[in-house]
Formats: sequence, C-alpha cells, structure tokens
Amino acid sequence: MNAPTHQIVILGAGYTGMLAAVRLARRTRKQAVRITLVNPSARFTERLRMHQIAAGQELADHRIPELLDGSGVVFHQAAATAIDTTARMVALDDGTALSYDNLIYALGSSTDTSLVPGVDEHAWTLNDPRLAHRFSLRLGEVSDREGSVTVCGGGLTGIEAATEIAEAHPRLTVTLISATEPGWMMGEKARAHLNRAMGPARGGAHGRCEGHQGADRRGVPGHR
Repeated sequence: MNAPTHQIVILGAGYTGMLAAVRLARRTRKQAVRITLVNPSARFTERLRMHQIAAGQELADHRIPELLDGSGVVFHQAAATAIDTTARMVALDDGTALSYDNLIYALGSSTDTSLVPGVDEHAWTLNDPRLAHRFSLRLGEVSDREGSVTVCGGGLTGIEAATEIAEAHPRLTVTLISATEPGWMMGEKARAHLNRAMGPARGGAHGRCEGHQGADRRGVPGHR
C-alpha cells in the first residue's frame, strides 16, 4: 500500500522561498512529497536589487515557473488570505484552499513607515519594483533642477542605493544618513574605501554623495 503524499506548502517566492523550494525538492525527490510554492506574481523579484531600478536600470525578467522547471515543485500564482493551523489549510485569493503537512512562511518583510513622523507622506521605500520604477522617474525630475536626495540607512542597501543614484544622476546631491558608521559590517579595508568614496561632497561623473553618522536633529533637505 502506497504511503499518502506529504504536502509541503511554501508561501512566498522571494530568495528564501525559492531556495527552500528547490533544496527541499532535491532532498525529497525519491519520497512521496508534493511541494507547492505560492506567490502573487509569476516574476521573481530580486529585492536586493531594487536600488538599481531606482537608479534607472532594467533588471532581467526571471519567471518563477521557468526557474522551477524540472525541479518537481508546483507553482501556484495567488496570494494567501488566511491560514487555519488547526485544519492545516491555507486559503488563497483565487478561491483555492491548500492543505498542508508542513507550511513554510516566507513572505518576507516590509518597511514600517509609521514609526517616523512624515515618512508616510514624504519618503520612498525600496520594497517593490513598481514603486522603485516610479521613484526612478521622480529622481529624473529632481535631478533636472539639481535637487537633493537623502537616503536613510547605512547598511548595504542604503550604501548601494546612495552610490547608484549618485552615479546615475551627477546633478543630484545625495546624502546618506546612518545612526552608526555606514558599512559597519564590512571589513576594515572595505570601510576605508567607502569612507574615501563618500568623503566631502564632490561633483563630476559620479555625482555628489556624502555621509552623515549619528541621529542628531539637523534637517537634511529632500524631495518626494
């Protein structure tokens, strides 16, 4: 008598969800396991590269079904609307209900723009490719009048966003603000190079990009 198929449902097809699906498929390929990957979009979003879209670059169009081709993973394009942990069921916005034995919740994170007053109304986030594209159009408008852009956050995403924007728009003044030393997670040589590159404001082919450390109360101009 054949054993019942073990159902694994993965919600979210970002880096974590895709990696989990592919690796589980490899490890369970000889077992009675069905892996279903659920995501609202059929396009794989390279969230770590949203700053490149903001800077006006075009990313490759990677389709999730093509990336999963040959893996045995079933792709279901939909969004999860409810999870019943007692019945072990996931409700989707297309009316489908998926049963599961194991559920992997890989829906990622989003930026909480309510914590800092004014962010909701005046700031952009780099969470979504469509928003990043609209931001790139806005940057062009601000650049035309030689305006300024302030990037908050001295991690890798903030550093890459600030430098990519400065390089793409030489007429902009780009300011990077960080509560700690920008690039604190880097090695000593890498931080030294970063500090040289983001020293005093400068013009030229790579725009003007400067960094500020600390959470003081000075105002820094910016435009949405």
